[in-house]
Amino acid sequence: MKTIKYYEKLKTFIDTNRDKNAEYLLLVGENTDFDIELLKESNINFKGAIVPQIVYEDFNSDSGIVACELTEDSDTIFIEDITNIDLKKEDFTQYDSVILVVDGLSKHLTTFLESIFHLLPIDCEIVGGGAGKMTLKQEPVIFSKDGILQDAAILIAGKQVISVGVENGWEYLEGPFIVTSAEKNLLKSLNFSNAFDVYKSIVEESSGLKFNEEQFFNIAKSYPLGIIRFNKEIVVRDAIGLDENGNIILIGDIEQNSTINFLTGKKDKLINSSSFAIKNALKKIKDKDNIKNIIIFDCISRKEFLEKDFKKELAVIKDAVPTKRVFGALSLGEIANSGNEYINFYNRTCVVGVLC
Repeated sequence: MKTIKYYEKLKTFIDTNRDKNAEYLLLVGENTDFDIELLKESNINFKGAIVPQIVYEDFNSDSGIVACELTEDSDTIFIEDITNIDLKKEDFTQYDSVILVVDGLSKHLTTFLESIFHLLPIDCEIVGGGAGKMTLKQEPVIFSKDGILQDAAILIAGKQVISVGVENGWEYLEGPFIVTSAEKNLLKSLNFSNAFDVYKSIVEESSGLKFNEEQFFNIAKSYPLGIIRFNKEIVVRDAIGLDENGNIILIGDIEQNSTINFLTGKKDKLINSSSFAIKNALKKIKDKDNIKNIIIFDCISRKEFLEKDFKKELAVIKDAVPTKRVFGALSLGEIANSGNEYINFYNRTCVVGVLC
């Protein structure tokens, strides 16, 4: 990234940059007055995504634009349909890192990330997140001069080094449970019982709230699911609602026969986990003078859970790198790997990338 700037309004971004010979990644808060036709008419070279909120330094907002001017040695690929990727391994052999923004409510995320993983060099570092809006209904959110689409993605491949830190801070509440029936992002049964009945019983007892008296997400934001991986890593999944058949809708897929725990959280633990994420990423950088800026994809559900204390989460990240620019998004799902590890799609997680 060459320069990263915040603009309150789209018109200001266009007026400031229309004469520049540059390419931009635009992260746009969902409540921004956004007209893609104005961008098309400006002749600015852009690709971008609508996200729940943007992050700039220690500031977050559901309106405004973070504009990232890209370096000449990076390659920006607009993937119009993540179910039909026309790319080859040879396209990525010269690159060391990838920033990836994808439709966070797509039902095809797992298959897409598997395809991308097999295309990239084995030591390529990946950081990214899911675009979308807080309606939690899928709609077109990934855009370029060709229009605005759903089930799409933006991939920025570069030679810059990215050191990744990933932490979530959620704690065990109940489990384990076996996923005995699931389909993509629908969780149907746990231990051969209706998944929502199991979830409802435990969460209502813990929270003292009733799902028939509250909006689903108002309760579920404090009780995510944790998929237990073979290396004991916990990959968090957001429960965002029920489908017409009473199945739990998740952000991201869940595999049948996987093992999960129900999780809960404490505000101080989540804030501390973000501090661990940036510190772990910084540990891997031998020469701190090479650090250029910090990209963050932090789950919008963490902000909803932390409420006013979310400012503390951003502050601990900024305090760790006071002289470097921090930018990114509050996302619907977070993407990261490290070296030759499989690409994970997380929820309720803080993913930090130190760009060198």
